[in-house]
Formats: sequence, C-alpha cells, structure tokens
Amino acid sequence: MSIVNLFNSQVKPADRFERLLQPNIDVLYRFAFRLCNSQDDAEELVQQLLTRLYPKVDQLETIEKLSSWLCRSLYNLHVDNCRKLARESTIFSSEEFVEGNIPHEQTPFEEISNNEMAVNINVALDQLNKDQRILVLLHDSEGYTLTELADILQEPLGTLKSRLNRARTSLKKLLSKEPFEGLDRLVGKR
Repeated sequence: MSIVNLFNSQVKPADRFERLLQPNIDVLYRFAFRLCNSQDDAEELVQQLLTRLYPKVDQLETIEKLSSWLCRSLYNLHVDNCRKLARESTIFSSEEFVEGNIPHEQTPFEEISNNEMAVNINVALDQLNKDQRILVLLHDSEGYTLTELADILQEPLGTLKSRLNRARTSLKKLLSKEPFEGLDRLVGKR
C-alpha cells in the first residue's frame, strides 16, 4: 500500500463531524426555530453551534447521549445570545412564522382549519412563560422524555413535571376548546 493510499483511506475530521451531527440537524433546527420564532435566527443559531463544535469532533465522539447534549448546548447558546442582545439593548421581534407543510391532497377547508389550529396553538404557546413553552415544545412536540429534559435543561425531574402540568393547564384555558384531536402527545399523555 502506498503512502498516498494510506492518507486517502483515513477518515477526515469533516467526515466524522458530519456523520455524528447529520442525524441531529433537523431536531436542532426545529428546537432553534421554537426558541427564536424566526427562520433566519434559527439557522444562524444552529450554524453558530456547529461552528463552535467543529474543532471538538474528538470530544463529541465520546458523548453518550449526543442528541440531548446538543439540545442543551443549543439552549445555552440561545440564552447567551439573548443576554448579549439585552446588554446591547437591541430589540428583536417574534412576528415571523413559518407556514406548515400541508399535503396537497387536503381540501381547502382542511387547509384553513389546520392553519387556524396552528396559529391558535402558536399564539397560546407564545403566551406561556419561556420555561413552560420550551418544556412543552421539547416534551410534547419533539418527544423528549422528562428524564432527558432534566439533563437538557438541568432542572430537577419533579420541577419539570409540575411545570409541564401547569403549562398544559394554561394551554387548555388559553385555547378554550380541544384543538388537539388525534395528537395524543399534546393532550397530556406522558
């Protein structure tokens, strides 16, 4: 085997980094979007995280629950960015929404109904306090268990359980009707 073939056969850090993080990119983006309420800000937040993690590919390979660790890192980065913006006294708005992907075979009535439901849910979620909103989104939308969320958010399990219960109760009051038919994960099942 020649020396050129030997070097070409080695796995490059960029390939290792991509292999590790590719399965988590969609989850990170959805979480970032929920934190930022803006497509551009979410993309920037994920890119900022990936840029910081690239030189640490060796350390990433040793992390046991990488998905949870990445979400915690993304959350911490978001909090740091918000603090930095507050120090700079920059005002940012949360008025941008991404339209949901609606299958083409829906009737116009179904499309309107689904859009109205999504808007109602987003408005209700925005009325929750930040801790409750993040918990509901990670648990009910992304499917993380409360044990995983205790690791991600670095909060006691009992605190998360009571916070989730209060958030769901508030959502039910805010929505005044049950718009979650068929979405068992969002109606209170743990």
